[in-house]
Amino acid sequence: MPLSYRINLIDHERWISTGYNRSFAWGLVKNKAANDLGFWRVVRYNPNLHTEGGCYEFSLEKTGPAIVSETFSFLDSEVSRGGALSKFVTKIENWEMRQKR
Repeated sequence: MPLSYRINLIDHERWISTGYNRSFAWGLVKNKAANDLGFWRVVRYNPNLHTEGGCYEFSLEKTGPAIVSETFSFLDSEVSRGGALSKFVTKIENWEMRQKR
């Protein structure tokens, strides 16, 4: 069954709903056709420090090297989170298009 977006971060909402619990700071990345592309994760982020940000990473394996990343400032700011997510998924989409060439 097709998914809603061209790039879908599975379980991203679960991470947010847990108050950014580090145990849930990762998930699958799927395209619109529901094909697995890899994994997303958040690194260097501590939700208890309101002055620091972190980084979204995309890798082919859960603990593999990042092939796409996007830094963000303090994540609880909707502007920061929205901007970082938009750039992050665009980078993954561009990566996927390059893989098809």
